[in-house]
Amino acid sequence: MFDHVIDFLMALYRSAAALLVSFPARIARLLRRIVSIGPATLPDGTRRRFRHLKWLAKVSAVVIVVLYMGPLLWHALWIRGYDLNYPAAILRASHLKEANDSTTVQQGTKDTRTCDRSQLVDMQIKLIDFLVNENGWVPAMPQYKLGFFNLVKWENTPWLDNKASFQHGVLFAVRRTAVELSDVIGRVRGTSAVDNDLQNARGSLQYDSETWWINPMDKDRPFGPVQPASTAYRKSIELFERYNNRLGECTAVLDARADNLRSFFDRIANDLGSVADGLTKRSMGERYDPKEDAYVEGEGNDRGWFDMRADNLFHEASGNVYAYHGLLQAARKDFADVIKTRQLEDVWDRLERNIAEAAALDPLIVANGKRDGFLIPDHLAVMAENVLRARANVTEISDILDR
Repeated sequence: MFDHVIDFLMALYRSAAALLVSFPARIARLLRRIVSIGPATLPDGTRRRFRHLKWLAKVSAVVIVVLYMGPLLWHALWIRGYDLNYPAAILRASHLKEANDSTTVQQGTKDTRTCDRSQLVDMQIKLIDFLVNENGWVPAMPQYKLGFFNLVKWENTPWLDNKASFQHGVLFAVRRTAVELSDVIGRVRGTSAVDNDLQNARGSLQYDSETWWINPMDKDRPFGPVQPASTAYRKSIELFERYNNRLGECTAVLDARADNLRSFFDRIANDLGSVADGLTKRSMGERYDPKEDAYVEGEGNDRGWFDMRADNLFHEASGNVYAYHGLLQAARKDFADVIKTRQLEDVWDRLERNIAEAAALDPLIVANGKRDGFLIPDHLAVMAENVLRARANVTEISDILDR
């Protein structure tokens, strides 16, 4: 019954063996044809010894382009694991309780929490894993930093720079949250000792984002070999996990006080304001000058689809609000008592809605047209408007907490 199968496998084996045996001879014949002495020209007029050299040069050029562009295309063309519903995998009912004499930590105030994992820290872990494990870290890739064979930077083209900008935007929000966790939220009233795991995680996330194993063409970074950015960021995952495990075991604290939340929101308001300002300036082709009582050239432009830097700013802002889309929902769980006491539910709902709507903006091609343009939209102005609405909510919550 298996005779035909066996015959086929034997024939396949014999063909493979014959190919392996003849392979060295084939290579030798090719080399002899390249360097052999013969007629100066072939019948078609091509010089004999250079015919195969030209062929090898073409093949080599193709191989170099594939090896150079292949990894960049694989990592930069799309964002793996992108999902605006990602917070749902982390969010749950919080079981944080007061730190008191029954716990093994230094007793804090009635707002100091322990004995459950922080969902804000879990969201940090999720976002960092999304950046460097689910996706390759594009900003440090040599092919990205060099641009198109060192002739033009990818940032100055409409291609292959969107993901790097998005990743930088997420990283900025994660770094901001790490600073607040280390300096304020993860310690009692800022007077107790800094938590070592949170402090070291913060340090890992501050590592230069464009450092790779070796950086021979980058004068601003060590030649190497050095630790790449992605490795440093992965270390922060382990450190955040260790802190959260200790928090769940009642041997660490999370100081979920109103003034800590206000401090966190003050920093977020500054970050969102900076993002909106960058978008607004780039989209402003002309502005009104009160001194001259006339419209003058603005800091940006109205080039529409031909502004090669517009997509960088847009996707960086998109990454920033994508991260805060999850971080703010997680903070709502950790600071649930403060939010309930200060009756922040309605304004917090508006904040989450505005952040989510900003994160959902995803045009096929980013255009920087006139704000009142008929055919070409101004995506930068639309993103800036959504970010400013969210910032207004953040400022409102901060003001309520300050009363």
